[in-house]
Amino acid sequence: MKHRLPLGWMSVWIACVIGAWAGPAQSLVLTTRHVYGREYVAMGDVMRVFGLRGQVNRDRTVMLTSSQVRVRLTVDSREAEVQGVKYWLSAPLALHSHQVWVPAIDVVKTLDPLLRRTGLAAAWPLRTIVIDPGHGGPDQGTHARNGLSEKVLTLDLAKRLQVLLTQRGYRVLLTRNDDREMSLDSRSAFARAQKSDLFVSLHFNSSAPSAEPRGTETFCLTPAGAQSTSTKGSTLSVADFVSFSGNRFDNDNVVLAHCIQQGLVGRTGAVERGVKRARFEVLKDLTCPGVLVECGFLSNASDVRLISQSTHRDRLAMAVLAGIETYKKAANR
Repeated sequence: MKHRLPLGWMSVWIACVIGAWAGPAQSLVLTTRHVYGREYVAMGDVMRVFGLRGQVNRDRTVMLTSSQVRVRLTVDSREAEVQGVKYWLSAPLALHSHQVWVPAIDVVKTLDPLLRRTGLAAAWPLRTIVIDPGHGGPDQGTHARNGLSEKVLTLDLAKRLQVLLTQRGYRVLLTRNDDREMSLDSRSAFARAQKSDLFVSLHFNSSAPSAEPRGTETFCLTPAGAQSTSTKGSTLSVADFVSFSGNRFDNDNVVLAHCIQQGLVGRTGAVERGVKRARFEVLKDLTCPGVLVECGFLSNASDVRLISQSTHRDRLAMAVLAGIETYKKAANR
């Protein structure tokens, strides 16, 4: 069927692709179809909207490129790569009626903000940043075999990042400045009370008992109408359609996550685990853009050797700083 898409909330599934926030009201005709019970956009329309060339390879990967853009998708897979950063679509890329189809919500909530920087809703200028050192008090988080504790590492990293951001002129606050217990909802409440313009929650990962996974990954809030990255089934639940206050900043969230993840990989050489979506408590009730960053695996010996070094934690702080600064520039503010 054909949809002529107006601007505004009723066009939440697709209209963002037209770059509406950059100028007067516009509309765009896009071909959509229900495939596997979801709304999809024809790949041809995606290419046209973003000015991309397309190539389907024998391994069923689809490469979309321009002079400045590189997107890799795979038929029947949720895995994707946008500008060198891994992503997981809300549903698999579909081959139907001799055409390739992209989940409509991923066109709106991933491709459009990343490629066109449209729909950014954050209040500017960016002045106040809240850094959230994960865990604390009796909640120690995860542990490394050498005794390193996540709650200690996150506070150490948060203080390093606070110094760097303060030097750049930002007002920087920590949700905790010492080893104290804090509930998840009190962390986002603190950011709201401080009228924060940005929220970054810092963590270290674990895959115990497996010691194999390593690297960094950055999470942003799952958009309403989509499944979180870790969801195994293909059926959307009622909970997947709940919208939280943090979803107001869906486009900002994914751009911020993208910039920080690029910074982490580029500046520390970490294994790229990509940008993922989750409905974490600390992200749901924010009134500003926010992300949760997993800075390495305390269950992996190679990651632990690096994390144990003060110089590496300096690099991690510099990488997150670089991501925030890149996000600020990307938003053209």
